[in-house]
Amino acid sequence: MTIEELMEEWSGDCSIDVTEPSRELAKIPVLHAKYMRTHSHHNLIVKKLTFDYQNLKKRKIEYYRGEFSHEDYEETGWEYFVKKTGRDINIYIDSDNDLNMLLMKKVIHEEIVNFCQSIIKELNNRTFQLNSIVKWEIYSGGK
Repeated sequence: MTIEELMEEWSGDCSIDVTEPSRELAKIPVLHAKYMRTHSHHNLIVKKLTFDYQNLKKRKIEYYRGEFSHEDYEETGWEYFVKKTGRDINIYIDSDNDLNMLLMKKVIHEEIVNFCQSIIKELNNRTFQLNSIVKWEIYSGGK
């Protein structure tokens, strides 16, 4: 699921039918489970991407230091890197396309996790919102 799809889902799920607060209360656990599932799924992806990034970064450091063997080049399919890097290795690491692609994937999934956390907080407050709506209806009805 993309962040755009998640936002679209939430746009449909966030509305409250004030005419039937009991039905809206019954929907809260279903919505909570739905967004917790999405949250957990993407949170696990973030963790996996973190491990993948750390492993790839280690290999890239070896690569840029010139520590790759012939077998390493065959295994990875990377081009030969002949320059020995010293202190400027961070320039190569920070600008490496493979590492940056992993970071971008991680950022996208982190954004989904953060959005799900916001939704879950909103759902946790929904009981209070519905209670306020009911109280307002009672008050405005003169009862």
